[in-house]
Amino acid sequence: MQFDIFLSHATLDRAIVDLVRNELQALGYRVFVDYEALPAVKPEEVTRETADALLKAMRECASLVYVLSAHSAGSNWMPWELGFFDGARGRVFIWPVDDEAETYAKDRRYVNLYPSVPRVGRKAFLRKNLPQEKAPAVMPCPPLQPADFVPLRPPLFDHADQMMTGGYAQRLPGMMADPAQAMQAASEIMLAWWRLWGLLPPPRRPGDDG
Repeated sequence: MQFDIFLSHATLDRAIVDLVRNELQALGYRVFVDYEALPAVKPEEVTRETADALLKAMRECASLVYVLSAHSAGSNWMPWELGFFDGARGRVFIWPVDDEAETYAKDRRYVNLYPSVPRVGRKAFLRKNLPQEKAPAVMPCPPLQPADFVPLRPPLFDHADQMMTGGYAQRLPGMMADPAQAMQAASEIMLAWWRLWGLLPPPRRPGDDG
């Protein structure tokens, strides 16, 4: 879910809705408010486009909070939002904004079908009854290599050839004093060079034909 709470409200209650939103956000809830998330939508116009936008938003919310006031009766969308969310999620709460709203609720019996958020002990009620999904963990990105990073070049020879080269270095003083060793080493180096560049036929084992 992208949001924890969808605020259903009357357009004339924007100042009150701002207070409700601020209180919920202070408790850590992710709150959807139409005039913030959907500034192009005009709630006073009942159109298919507005309905689709609100439906999409409600599907991304875990709960609906019905901001109940004396203006709720004049809202075109609040009863529709309440009915949809009750059927889709079943998690609806009534938020009376004042004593007048609670009196109004008695005249709208369908409002009494849902739990009401109390004005006293509100924080404890919200913590207990409204789900608050944890944001998914973000995997840390590996550090980027600096722009001047130059990877090491792979060795020209494999391990065996490197060991052989080291052996030649140890034999070099003796080669300089013994021409026979120098000639043998020169032949081995030449064969190793040809083998490196694929100029020699593959080695043959005793018993191979030919």
